[in-house]
This record gives sequence, C-alpha cells and structure tokens, in this order.
Amino acid sequence: ILLFVLLVFGCAPITFSNLQSAKMTREGKFEYTPSFSSSINTNSFGLQTSYGLNNKYNVRLRLERILIDFDGFESDSSNFIDMSIFNFKANITHLSFGIKYQLLKNKSAIYIPLSFTKIDDNSEIIKQIEPTYIHSFTLGKYFEINPSIKALIPLDFDTKDYLLAYNLGFGISSNLSKWVIRPEVGILKEIRSEESGLPHMSIGLSLYP
Repeated sequence: ILLFVLLVFGCAPITFSNLQSAKMTREGKFEYTPSFSSSINTNSFGLQTSYGLNNKYNVRLRLERILIDFDGFESDSSNFIDMSIFNFKANITHLSFGIKYQLLKNKSAIYIPLSFTKIDDNSEIIKQIEPTYIHSFTLGKYFEINPSIKALIPLDFDTKDYLLAYNLGFGISSNLSKWVIRPEVGILKEIRSEESGLPHMSIGLSLYP
C-alpha cells in the first residue's frame, strides 16, 4: 500500500529539501551537512557530503532516513491523498548522488542527482532524476539566501505527474567559509495540480574542514 502511495500520489514522503547554496566546495576539499527535516507526520534525518573536483564541478552524495507515522494522519491532512485510511508506520531509506556545476561563481549552480528510495521490507526501489537550480544572495559576511527549484522526475514507471519542489534556504554564520547553519522551508507540488502542496521545514549544519 505504501509503495502505491509513493508512486501514484506523487512520492509525497520522499526527501525534497535542498540544504545547500550555489557556492562550490573548493578543489580537493570536502563539505559535510547533517540535517533534520519535518513534514506532515514525517521526520527525516540525513547527511550530505560534497567533494570539490575542480573550481567548476563538485560531486555530491546524500543519505536520508525517513520515518513516516501514518497512525497520526488525519482526514485531509495531505493534499495528495487522504492518509487517514491507512494505519501503520513506515521506514524509508533515500540515497542520491550526482554532479553540481557552477554557472556563476558563488551565485548560481545546477545540481543533477539520481535518487534511489527503498521502503524497509520491500524489494522495490523508486528511481528518480532530480535536476535542481540554486541561486545564492550573499548579504555581508554572515548571511546568505538560497532559493532553489527542483524537479522530481520518475525513471521507472509510467506517469506524467511530475513534481516540483520550491525551497527557500538561509545561511547563517560568523564565518561562511568554515561553517553555516541552514534553516529552510519549502513546498512540493504536482505540476498540473492547483492544490497547495506538501510543506517541509528543515535545518542543516554545513561544515568545511
């Protein structure tokens, strides 16, 4: 039943936060970003890491553990489906990796990961490509704003119900080159739907050792 919900009703519980800026990890260096996200009866704990291949390209990896409590869903609690008809919990593992490319230095970038999402005790794996555009506005030495848009495009089943995630992230630090606290809010919408979509609130901590 859960797999049916994920595939047919827009993969609503799948990770769609961004938690990064358009800035690149320096060549030969790493970035680590542990994070926590919360949506409707869904909590996610994750870790992203980035490695600088050169000044233009980074490779990124993300691992997320998603915990869904369907016992707590109420009628009309999700714009994708009335989840009150279900009565169980689910644990999901999400893995994604891809290449991030700099468009304008410290200002804009694109990130194109492949993602694989598996429900515990189920052999099916949901595969998606998630092209993401990120723009960054740096305000002084201590603050940045990072709007982004991400498309979630399924690769392994026949559907035209593609999704878009709109995220607005912030970066707060006394030294943006060493560490950044990343609060973020966002919403996941089906392209052709007029519904308000599925929201999330997230926070991450980027570290540049």
